[in-house]
Amino acid sequence: MKLQGTLRQGYVLAGGKSRRMGEDKALLPFGGRPLGAWVAERVRQVCGKVAVGGDPAKYAGWGFPVARDIFADAGPLGGIHAALSHSEADLNLVVGCDMPYLSREFLEQLLRIAGAAQADAVVPISPEYGYEPLCGVYKPSCLARMEQALQAGRRRISEVFSGLELRAVPPAEWQPYDPQGRLFQNLNTREDYEQALRELLTAGDCRRSA
Repeated sequence: MKLQGTLRQGYVLAGGKSRRMGEDKALLPFGGRPLGAWVAERVRQVCGKVAVGGDPAKYAGWGFPVARDIFADAGPLGGIHAALSHSEADLNLVVGCDMPYLSREFLEQLLRIAGAAQADAVVPISPEYGYEPLCGVYKPSCLARMEQALQAGRRRISEVFSGLELRAVPPAEWQPYDPQGRLFQNLNTREDYEQALRELLTAGDCRRSA
């Protein structure tokens, strides 16, 4: 069922393979709740409404709506497509479930940029990895091209971006929100996870978002 009448909608994509972690990252304990639910609550504070992208059988117990992938095993592109298919919002903030360093202030700024931009999507770009598609704002105009790519068996987000009007957010715009240099860091390994627990618990962030 689509969510109607919403200007902003947040989506937290869960359900990845978590190969290096060895278990579902979204379900790892974090600040008194599963990591994915903790990130979803942070996104909810910015958007007002949030849903989880993934398998309802695994994530429905978190108390958020769940958007199931329409194209199975299609990676991040499939998750973004499912989010846009689920939503009727003008601005859709999509983040990965394993990105706890994303600050509320930065996400609000990202949405402000998207609200003012004449673009299909607003996506940060970093020197190390290029576009950060799992921390972006997507408008409904992205959906048709994403669906065409998935129907054709193409799953690379970069190919889809080449056909969209994209507003990149360069380092000069996001670095003020990244004093630790970890803004887009994923928790891919047990060491990453334990470090995030130490750093965010010390800062009190886990308790504030619980």
